[in-house]
Amino acid sequence: RLDIVADNFWGRDRQRAFFDVRVFNPFAQSHRNTSLPQCYRRNELEKKRAYDERVREIEHGSFSPLVFSTSGGMGTTATVVYKRIASMLSEKQDQSYSKTMHWIRCRLNFSLLRSAIMCLRGSRSAQHRPAGPSVSSDCMDLACSEGRVPGASHF
Repeated sequence: RLDIVADNFWGRDRQRAFFDVRVFNPFAQSHRNTSLPQCYRRNELEKKRAYDERVREIEHGSFSPLVFSTSGGMGTTATVVYKRIASMLSEKQDQSYSKTMHWIRCRLNFSLLRSAIMCLRGSRSAQHRPAGPSVSSDCMDLACSEGRVPGASHF
């Protein structure tokens, strides 16, 4: 099943656009020996293999996989989709594209931050004491590069 459906997303030709979201952990053991761009590409291809043909042949629409990493980055297709959303919103609300894109990125980052805090904090019950996170310098470097944090290449 697909996560999101939108009418007229890519144009005014009445074609429906289907989206499916995947969030992966770039620090997982299965991604250790794979570069970050390859991780995004592999996850996008897996989603396309699962849904693209069915969407085109049966639904007569277009399919776009939205791949995000837990550290805040997004895949190539997700970037294109976000740019399209920013373009449509800026036009509709008569705002500048850059201001709209900044607002969208800010909202996404706060959503990811809330999710990460919930994962780190865990349950608030008295019986559960979450273990402290193990963070290596590689993890911090990757998170900073994905978050495009200027001057934060060394930790």
